[in-house]
Amino acid sequence: MMDYMKKALIIGGSNGIGLAISKKLIDIGYFVEICDWQEPDSLVLNKDKYHYNYLNLMELDEELLIKLAADLKIELLMVTAGIGRIADFQYHHIAEIDKILTIDAISTLKIFRIFYDRILNDRCFYAGVMGSISGWMVSPCASIYSAAKAAVVRFVESVNIELEAFGSTNRILDVSP
Repeated sequence: MMDYMKKALIIGGSNGIGLAISKKLIDIGYFVEICDWQEPDSLVLNKDKYHYNYLNLMELDEELLIKLAADLKIELLMVTAGIGRIADFQYHHIAEIDKILTIDAISTLKIFRIFYDRILNDRCFYAGVMGSISGWMVSPCASIYSAAKAAVVRFVESVNIELEAFGSTNRILDVSP
C-alpha cells in the first residue's frame, strides 16, 4: 500500500452501492478500507488502492472496528451494508427478523458508536449510512425492513441534534433512496 494521505472506510463496500462508492473514492484519490463478508471483485477495483477486511455484521468484530477507528488517516466512514426481503410480515421467520434488524439497525448503530469520538471531534470526519425511503414512510410488504431502516433514520436525526448541541460541525448523512 502506498502512503495515502486520505483514507475511507466502507462497510459493505464489496458490492452494489458500496462497491460503486469504493470505486468513486479510489478514483478521486482515496485509499479505501473495505469491510464486508465477501471480497470485492478484483476486476472492478485496483488492488493497490484498497484493503479488504472480513466483517460479518451478525457477529460484529469490534476489535477490528476499534483498530480502524484509531486510524487517523481514515476521514470518511460510509455504512452501506444491509439486507431485506419484500414479504408480508406473516411470511418472515423469527430468525429472519433477528437477522434483518441486527444487520440493518443494531450493527449499524454499534459501528457509529465505535466511531462516535471521531464524529464528535473538532476534526472534520465524514460519516454516512444507506437508509431507505422505507424508513421514512409506510411500505407495504416491507414491515421488517422498514422497521430496521426507520431505526437508522431516527438514530441519524437524533444523534445529529446531539452533535449540534455539543458544538460539533460533523454530522451523519442519511442517504435514503
